[in-house]
Amino acid sequence: MKQNRREYLRTASALFTTIAGASATVAGAESPPKWDPDTTYTSGDRVVYEGYIWEAKWWTHGTEPQKKSGNPWKQIREDGGGGGTELTAVIETNTETVTVGETVTLDASKSTGDITSYEWTVGDRDPVTGVETTVSFDTAGEYTVTLTVTNAAGATATAETTVTVESDSGNPGELTPETTIAEFFPRYQERYIPDIFLDFMPGENTGGHGSSDGHSATTVNWTDAEKAADFNVDLDAIRNNVSDGSLTFDSLGTQALDWAKQFRSEGLPDHAIAQLLPRLMLLPDKTEDPTFQGAGRSEAWDETAGPIPASNDPSLFYQEQWPTDARNEKDEEVKERDRVYFQAKNDPAWSDDFEYLDNYDSALLDTLQNNTHPATGEPLGGDRFTANAPMEASAEIHGSDWFWYQVLLFKNTSPLPYHLDGAVIWWLGPANFGKTMSAGAYNNEQRPKPGYGHPQRDIIEITLEDKHVPEKYTDIDSTLSAYAVRLAYHDSPYNMRTAYPGQYWSIEISVGEPLMNKFDTSEKRQRIVDMIAETAHVELETDMDLNDDVVDAIELYNRVGN
Repeated sequence: MKQNRREYLRTASALFTTIAGASATVAGAESPPKWDPDTTYTSGDRVVYEGYIWEAKWWTHGTEPQKKSGNPWKQIREDGGGGGTELTAVIETNTETVTVGETVTLDASKSTGDITSYEWTVGDRDPVTGVETTVSFDTAGEYTVTLTVTNAAGATATAETTVTVESDSGNPGELTPETTIAEFFPRYQERYIPDIFLDFMPGENTGGHGSSDGHSATTVNWTDAEKAADFNVDLDAIRNNVSDGSLTFDSLGTQALDWAKQFRSEGLPDHAIAQLLPRLMLLPDKTEDPTFQGAGRSEAWDETAGPIPASNDPSLFYQEQWPTDARNEKDEEVKERDRVYFQAKNDPAWSDDFEYLDNYDSALLDTLQNNTHPATGEPLGGDRFTANAPMEASAEIHGSDWFWYQVLLFKNTSPLPYHLDGAVIWWLGPANFGKTMSAGAYNNEQRPKPGYGHPQRDIIEITLEDKHVPEKYTDIDSTLSAYAVRLAYHDSPYNMRTAYPGQYWSIEISVGEPLMNKFDTSEKRQRIVDMIAETAHVELETDMDLNDDVVDAIELYNRVGN
C-alpha cells in the first residue's frame, strides 16, 4: 500500500538519521579492551593497540590497527591507561526534511559519557531539555538544531544538524494545471529552477553548463526537441514566465503534472521535485530503449542475462536531501553539488594510477565470496543481484576485435526517482588486467545528449587468484576480476544524474581482451553474462554521505576520466 508523506513520517521512527557530534575527554573511566586478532569487530567498536585507542570503521577480523589507507581502523587518541572516556553528543532525527506543521523527533539517547543534562536549541527558540523532544515549524526555512550534553564534571560536547522545512502545499490532488512554480515551491529561486530550465531548453542544448561536446558522438533516439513537441510543452511560456515564478504546470505539457503528483504522494520532497521539473516535462510514460557510447548492440553477443529483480527485495528508497544545483557557480554551492567529484581532488588517498590488481586485502573479495556488505559484514539479503533500492539488472557484452565492453543495465522499478551521484556498483567479470580502464561510460536516456550529466568514475579491478573465486563460478575457464565503480558527476543539474521510474540507466566498462576468443561457445558466453548480472550490487548514496564507508572498505581510491 502506498504511503503519503505524513504517513511515512509517522511510521519512520525506526529509520533515524544519525548525526555524530563533538567529543570531550573526561576523567575517571576505563580504557577499551586490547585488540584481539581472534575477535570480530564492527563499525564503532574501540580497542587499545600499541598505546593508542582505535575505532573500527567497518567489519573487521584479524587485521591489526594501522594508520594507512584502506585499514579498517582509525586512530582516536593515546590511551590514558584507564584515565578517560568520551563525552559525545549524538543527534538522531526521524527525518531532515518536513513540511510546515509536521513534527520532527530529536533523540539524544545515543550520546555517550556520564551525562547529567541534555539541552536542545532549535533556531532562535528558547532551549529545551531532555533526552528526546519533538518540534514542529510554522514557517518554511532552514533551521539549525544544536544539542549540548553536560557531564557531572561540567564538561560539554555538542552536535549540530539542519532541518529543512518546506511550504505545505496541501495534498497531491491540489496540484492543478493552473498551479504556478512559485505556488508549488516558493523557494524556486534559491534552488535555481529558472536557470535549470533555461540552460537546457529543448533544441537549444549546445550551450550552458555541462556541454557534451567532445565526450561522445552518440545521439539519443528521441531528442528533447521531439519530446517537447510530442508532449505539448510551451517553450515560449517557459522563456517568458519561469524567472518570475508565474510558469504554470499546464505550460509544461502533458507529463510534468502527473509525475509531480505521483512523486509527492510517495513522499519525495518538493525541493527535489522542483529540481526535476525540467526533465519531468520530457519524461515519457513508456520505457525508452537504451543507447550506448561504446560498440553498442550492433556489435554484441546474442547471449544476455536478466532482467533480474533485486533479490533482497529492497523497500522504497527515499533520498530526502537533494543538494542545490548551483547554477550560478558559487564556490560553496558548487562544492555541495559536485562533492563526490571533488573528493578525489582533495583527498590524498586517491590516485589516477591503477594500483589495485592484487589488492587481496580489500573487503570486496569477502563481499563476493560471502554475499555480505563490505562495510558492515551483514548479509546483503539476496541470493543474486542486490541493491538498496528497487531495480532490475541485466548484463550484456558489446564489442569486436580488441574493443569489448561489459555492460550493466539497470531499470528503476520503483515509483520514485533516485539520484545516482556517489552510487557504487560492484560485480564479478572477465579480467581486464588493468587495461583501458578509462574507456567506459554512464548512459541515461533522460538527458539532452549522452555527455550531459557525465560522471568521472572511481574504479578498481582486483584480478582473482583461484582461491578467491566464489565456488559457484570456479567452472569458468578464464581469469576473473572483482570490479567496483563509483559515479562522480560534475557541472550538470541533478535531473541528469537521476534514474527515473520505469527507465534505464547503465554503465559500460572496457575489457581490453578479445572476449570472443576466450568464450567461444554460446554456453560459455551465457555463463559469463549470467555471472556479471548475478554478482552485481548497487549501493545508492544516502544522506549525502558519499558512500564513504563502502569506499573505505574496498579501497575505491582510483579516479579515471571520461
